[in-house]
Amino acid sequence: MKNHAGQHKLYFLADAFGKRGLPVTTLVPDLEENRAFFSDKPWVEALYYPNRHALGDAWRKSRVLGEDRWSAVWIVGVGLRSCVYRGRRRRHIPIVKDFDEFPSLIASFGRFRRMYLGLIERSMIRQADGFTCASAFLEDAVRAQRPEIAGRLCRLAVAISENEHVVDSRLVAKIRAADAGRSTLLYVGSMNRFYEDQINEVIGLAGELRARGSSARVRILGGGPDLGYFKSRAERSGLGSTLEFAGHVRREDLASFMEASEVLVFPFPVSPFNLSRCPTKAYHYAAANRPVVTNRTGEVASLFGGNALYYPEHDIKAFADCCATALSLHGQYDNRMAFEALTWKARASQFSRWLSIRGWLPEAFSADNLIPAESSRARS
Repeated sequence: MKNHAGQHKLYFLADAFGKRGLPVTTLVPDLEENRAFFSDKPWVEALYYPNRHALGDAWRKSRVLGEDRWSAVWIVGVGLRSCVYRGRRRRHIPIVKDFDEFPSLIASFGRFRRMYLGLIERSMIRQADGFTCASAFLEDAVRAQRPEIAGRLCRLAVAISENEHVVDSRLVAKIRAADAGRSTLLYVGSMNRFYEDQINEVIGLAGELRARGSSARVRILGGGPDLGYFKSRAERSGLGSTLEFAGHVRREDLASFMEASEVLVFPFPVSPFNLSRCPTKAYHYAAANRPVVTNRTGEVASLFGGNALYYPEHDIKAFADCCATALSLHGQYDNRMAFEALTWKARASQFSRWLSIRGWLPEAFSADNLIPAESSRARS
């Protein structure tokens, strides 16, 4: 996968496992960014395969599974490329399937694409010996199809890398100087039409603020294939300087943009897809410790609990009211979330404990003592 949350999940968990002393191997497409990430991480064995057609990818992964040196195989992603054939001789190698969303529920996808993805999802659920699921919705869906799974399902939320959320004071000063004293409400997200409901509400918020004579501005961070489409919509609405499309920024700069903002906004209306997913963005927002205005939906509401301001979905006036309240909290807000709990380091600890309980770590390792025996060559 490329430019996808699953890609970063694989990156950061593999890195954290290796640093904890677990022998870990990744099998990823031969892309420059994959080689760049693992180039300075000798504690991870990175295997690369040519990134070609889907059937070829599935065949290569199945061949690696057949090496019979794995204590467990963890599969990230949904699609034909992520399907593997284990064969009878490798039934003893447990397959753990990860779900952080059901892409078959993306309403903007065509009917046949959604049917295909649903078929793949069900097939993966039938095959796997265990699961990591990022949301309550996903856990319930998996258990409905596999009621016997019991403790072989780990509720594993998404997270951020502890190295990602680093504030650059010079960049913060530069952003604030450009804002010239205006309060900024920030939205971070990909400019893609399957997020159209969310982005339209942010554009609507800017219009409501302008109609109220507010001096606050809304900044949208993020690039994507439909950036021009959304910019055109905003221009037709005559929002002027109240709305800024800042485009794509580096992941390592996100923390500084959040630090320079007074409020973070995240429309997240109820839909099957939103209920299924656990957005990484919510964890970036939580790490920033800024007031968050959102909807009381799914894993976002579970994460923030009583530490966010919630408005009824699609109610732009209520959205603006909550933002006004959030702006009044400047300097007085604290979400009381421990940063460590938001990181992949914490998820690696949780995941390795669960694997240990299942007996799916190499024999020389346990969740409490991740120091390898010198003779062990098993990998997970």
